[in-house]
Amino acid sequence: MAIIMVAFTILHLVQTQVWYDGLAQDVPIWTSQGSVIVMLSILIVMQNPKRGIFFGKKSSNLMRPQVASVFMKNHQLIFSWALVYTFWFHPMDSSPALLSGFFFMGLLFIQMVVAYTRIHVNKWWVLLVESYVAIHATMVAIAQWIDFSADPPMWPMFLLGFLAMVVFTYIHGLGLKDWVKWLIVALYFVFLILIYVPFPFGFDRDIAYLLRLEFLWIPLILYLIAFIAAVLAHLYLKIKARKTNK
Repeated sequence: MAIIMVAFTILHLVQTQVWYDGLAQDVPIWTSQGSVIVMLSILIVMQNPKRGIFFGKKSSNLMRPQVASVFMKNHQLIFSWALVYTFWFHPMDSSPALLSGFFFMGLLFIQMVVAYTRIHVNKWWVLLVESYVAIHATMVAIAQWIDFSADPPMWPMFLLGFLAMVVFTYIHGLGLKDWVKWLIVALYFVFLILIYVPFPFGFDRDIAYLLRLEFLWIPLILYLIAFIAAVLAHLYLKIKARKTNK
């Protein structure tokens, strides 16, 4: 598997040098972003039996272990498609945003290579792989702000949104003590407030975006897609049970 990954990485590098453009010239960008978002949402369902979906609270019915097991048994194909599609969507350029993206892809490809090993399910490694999207999305948003004068800059939405996933969901499978969890939550909200505090004490972001709850937009999207995925798996199990009982 590792040899295949390296071979196709070299092939993609050659392809970039010859033609530069990846799939981005033929398909819209939301297809690439959407594939990663779907992957992250399915992970919420898969990890529910271990860490819950919000502050360690587990969904006992819709995302019960049987539902999570549906994705556990079939996520290889879904995730492989998402990763390979996203990998070939972008050219292998040296801009910070693209380098960050390919580093993220590297983490995900390593996760594929170490399947069926202890590393694949190591809670700290999984946290790193899931959480790095916060760094990558922020770097992409900053690049958009600098290179294309995007106004207003959207990096706070991506950073706060994905960090919210880390604080509210991801860390609750680590076995941390309660006081450590609450300390992390407190630090998150202190950082959130600093984003909207005027210069020179903060980042001076328009308070209107806080009132619009922009820090919840990313989590709400991920939770919504996770809910839809769980419903589909739930229906699949019901249909399968009916066929078995006939």
